[in-house]
Amino acid sequence: MSAPDEHHDPAGTVYGARRTTRPGLPRDPLMRFALAAGLVGVLVGVFFATGVLGGGDQPVVPASAASAPPAQPPSPEVTEPAATTTPAAPSPTAAPTTPPAPVAGPKVFRAVASGLCVGTDDEDEKAKAELAGCSGGPEQQWVANPVAPDLVTLTNAAHAQCLDVEGGSTDDGAKLQQFPCHGQANQQWRLTPVGTGPVLLVAVHSGKCAEVKDGGTESGDELVQVPCTGAAPQQWTVG
Repeated sequence: MSAPDEHHDPAGTVYGARRTTRPGLPRDPLMRFALAAGLVGVLVGVFFATGVLGGGDQPVVPASAASAPPAQPPSPEVTEPAATTTPAAPSPTAAPTTPPAPVAGPKVFRAVASGLCVGTDDEDEKAKAELAGCSGGPEQQWVANPVAPDLVTLTNAAHAQCLDVEGGSTDDGAKLQQFPCHGQANQQWRLTPVGTGPVLLVAVHSGKCAEVKDGGTESGDELVQVPCTGAAPQQWTVG
């Protein structure tokens, strides 16, 4: 009898052929060293990544993220309250004053106290102004010539001379006369209303009023200038 075969080769095995070499480590020492070094590097990288070597519990932060300063929250915008300006109160406007219109053309001045009219005692230069019975003649007519909105000169229609304060005096009691017209302040008159009817004859240069001397009411009583009081001897109606 033949001895039993202790080897069990698979079917189809060709006897006498070279065995297939199984994979394993390279036999070259340099290759083995390189392989070992690469393996060590991989292990070290794994340890650092998992925190085993020096990582602790701190997460790995990229360098770019670590160097960036923390973002500051935007500061709230402060809005200044709009300045309020109080409108200035309008300045009071003075009521317009309309000066009385000067009389135009020949006018007769009648004294309120006596009813007599203003004339002259002569036709000459410096003839005094006086009261006389009203006749309506040219010697009692005075032509008003405007020189300003409320100022006139008064020219005697008969003698072509102007009502004048003698010598331009500013004294109380200075005489009123006729004198060649020159238009200066002592020949300028302001007709100032008294109430709704009469007027005062105010000399511009002195601010004084024409009045019958001593309050007279007779023909021939002369006119002078005195401080204005508005009393009856200073009031004249214009007709």
